[in-house]
Amino acid sequence: MKNSFIIIAVLLTLTLSACTSSDIALPKTENAESVIYVSHLKENAITALDISTGSQEKVSVPFRFSSIVEMEPGKFMASVKEEEKLYEINTMANKVTEFMDIEEGVLELLYDQYNKLLYTVNGKSNKLQMIDLEKKEVVREVNVGEYPSKMVKDGERLFVLAAGSGEVYVLDTSKIEITNSFSVNERPEGLHFDGKYIWTGGHGATGEMNEKVFAYDPQTGDEILSKETGLMPIQISQITDTSSIYVLSHGDHSLTKLNRDTYEVEKKINVGDNPSFMIADGSNLYVSSLDGDEVFVLDKDSLDVKEEYGVQGGPFLLFKGGDGE
Repeated sequence: MKNSFIIIAVLLTLTLSACTSSDIALPKTENAESVIYVSHLKENAITALDISTGSQEKVSVPFRFSSIVEMEPGKFMASVKEEEKLYEINTMANKVTEFMDIEEGVLELLYDQYNKLLYTVNGKSNKLQMIDLEKKEVVREVNVGEYPSKMVKDGERLFVLAAGSGEVYVLDTSKIEITNSFSVNERPEGLHFDGKYIWTGGHGATGEMNEKVFAYDPQTGDEILSKETGLMPIQISQITDTSSIYVLSHGDHSLTKLNRDTYEVEKKINVGDNPSFMIADGSNLYVSSLDGDEVFVLDKDSLDVKEEYGVQGGPFLLFKGGDGE
């Protein structure tokens, strides 16, 4: 009889533990190195897409991520704009875990690997926050214009795009103090620093349709040049400091490749209906097509399409499994 009570107690404890666990299971995969994870915008779900076989497995999650940033191979930090929490994604352990409480409204994350610090920008409070991940606490914060939405870091300089007020703020990260700010094009979106210029794109003034990306001197804020790429450019990226510059435009469903030195257009292709996000590895670009329900795999040099995968439910943010190589 005594043993029966012990068994029942153990089973009850395990059951209660399982019920109170906040972990969310990710799809299990056989070959983590070839998996691209897709966070959806039109449904609460994450899909594991194996690009070596084309196989997919989708799991439901109770939210939609607003930003995902890699901290180390297989580990990511993620935000949900409507929630007061940050989440850790571990693709090696196949789980999503609540990490810490934070103010609602986080739109973008940036990880400083050297100092083990996480930067967030909040479109509701209009603040940038610096988080000590070991202590799980906000250590510094500063106001950075209206609706800060994008960040990019260069050494101790941190650039923040305040999309609502059409400004770029330059901060000294050693002090978390604003050293400069300047106005950019109207209704900006996308932010990139190429080692010389800070770039923005976006939708353009109300009633107009912007087809250009703009380069600004980060010291003076002067507009140095503009390049026609595609309608409503929303993401500007490089794979390495010396690689070509890639511009994703959702208005004309295009991806444009700019020469790193001359900034001239080298190639422009169509990448589905309303392309919304891209990532890269050593050889490929990966692009999500939000309204086309597709994920594209492209050769990073030629922009030739290697594969197209139908992924239902509005594929949006992408992150790579395995060791990140």
